[in-house]
Amino acid sequence: MELSQKNNMYPPKHHIETDINKIYRVIQAFPFATLISRTDDDVLITQLPLMLDTQRGSSGVLIGHIDKNNPHSQHLDSQNISVLFKGPDCYISPKVYASSQLPTWNYITVEVKGTVNTLKTNSEILDTIEQMTQTLETSNQPYKLNREDKRIVSLIDYISGFEITIESLIGRFKLSQDKNSQDLKLAKEKLIQRSSHSQAALINSLF
Repeated sequence: MELSQKNNMYPPKHHIETDINKIYRVIQAFPFATLISRTDDDVLITQLPLMLDTQRGSSGVLIGHIDKNNPHSQHLDSQNISVLFKGPDCYISPKVYASSQLPTWNYITVEVKGTVNTLKTNSEILDTIEQMTQTLETSNQPYKLNREDKRIVSLIDYISGFEITIESLIGRFKLSQDKNSQDLKLAKEKLIQRSSHSQAALINSLF
């Protein structure tokens, strides 16, 4: 598994997270990902949820499914692919810090590169949908997917399932690590505060 930078200048080493368990936690907490593929004449981008299986491969496997009408579905077999997982982020004003600082933006992201392959049978695709539902359901009485549901049966022929064998992971955690301990703590508190507040405000504004 590769957890290193391609050059020594950017991003700064103190912004690179090398703890694989922390990187996995970001992927699991923010599973809605951006899938990126390069073709001969275009760049394909799709946003969708992905499920992480840490028990397979040397670095894990990402599992998902996509509408066959999506052009991306034609480029998911034995292809190189990139995936971006975006965690919390926010603007950090100099007023947040105890010492004199400049404004900045803090964020948590994970970049994945790997090889993608399509699943060959409807049964395999159903397995991924069922597993993803089980993973994402968090209530005391979770919804359970009925594989015999006529709606699922009628849709399955229009879905492509795929797996991405992870070959490299880069955790970019820009969290004011270059500041003193007090300023770092204050920046962390602002990120927590702004993340929850901004998400609630956005959702309310859209409905």
